Amino acid sequence: MRKRVLSAIFACVFAVGLLAGCANSGQNASGETKSGKRIWKFAHTRAEGTDNDKLANEFADKLTSQMDNLQINIYPNNQLGDYTVVQECAGMGEIQLMLGSMSPSVNSTLSVQIAPYLATSWDEAMALYNSNDGMVYQYVSGQLKKENIKLLAVIPKYFGAIMTTKPAKNIETPGAKKGLKIRVPQQKAFEEFGTAIGFSTTPLPTSDTFTALQTGVVDGVSGGGAEQYWNDYGELCKYLYCTKTHMECHWIYMSMDTWKTLSAEEKQIVQKSAKEIEDEAFKLAKSNEKKYIKLFKEKGVEVYEPGNKVIDDYRDYVRKKYGQKLVLNMVPYGAS
Repeated sequence: MRKRVLSAIFACVFAVGLLAGCANSGQNASGETKSGKRIWKFAHTRAEGTDNDKLANEFADKLTSQMDNLQINIYPNNQLGDYTVVQECAGMGEIQLMLGSMSPSVNSTLSVQIAPYLATSWDEAMALYNSNDGMVYQYVSGQLKKENIKLLAVIPKYFGAIMTTKPAKNIETPGAKKGLKIRVPQQKAFEEFGTAIGFSTTPLPTSDTFTALQTGVVDGVSGGGAEQYWNDYGELCKYLYCTKTHMECHWIYMSMDTWKTLSAEEKQIVQKSAKEIEDEAFKLAKSNEKKYIKLFKEKGVEVYEPGNKVIDDYRDYVRKKYGQKLVLNMVPYGAS
């Protein structure tokens, strides 16, 4: 426990060096300065002008227009540290708001939200992830409380896909060898999944992936979706396989220390505003799925969009052959 706390402190110190610190002198968890004005830090992981940046600004505007004496400063593109650093700092009350991916570094059970084939349609995704009664949302919310974090909304992004620079073999047969080596995120579950569906896998950080693709160290990428691939690897992508490997979501959350400083009326404002952003994000994600697939096709990329039967075959194969192993790599035995 002590080591975990120390690592979180050092992570936050690193973020301090990036931008004048996670914390400001004279502020407390509420963001209140000596003058009495509340100044919140709102971090997110995408560049300025992206969908996430627009949603973050919209959410901030909703709050500042309805809550007295509140200023929200937005820090895009990992300016306060990556999502792991920010999550740990939020848990310590040093960053008030975050929009981004969920880090399993403190609690590995949070990886469950990206388990393969939990949802393969937008209706299923809405049912599982919505903040009213979604099973996945409720689980993630409960786990984040243990990190001193209040979950506010889910921001769906896309269904997972696989992009490659060479054609894959046997793409309609889940367990058959695909003849390609793909980069996977540095999580054991992604390695197991990639192997399960017939690819050779190489775990790599995002920062090394473009060069690995460019130099032929790997033939493709898993763990992302059409939107990410277009923005990060669009010039290298030759084939896009929309096999709906997982549901990728980002999340809006608040430091629990900050949440506890709010009045009952302010909490209602925050939750209502977050739900409005979530509803907008679901519509945007559905629209973006079509948008980015169209952009890839127009660029000359060969896009494979399997029918329901192939998607069902992949889901059933992974669940029957590797489901227990994948889950055990995400959730330690006895976790709750």
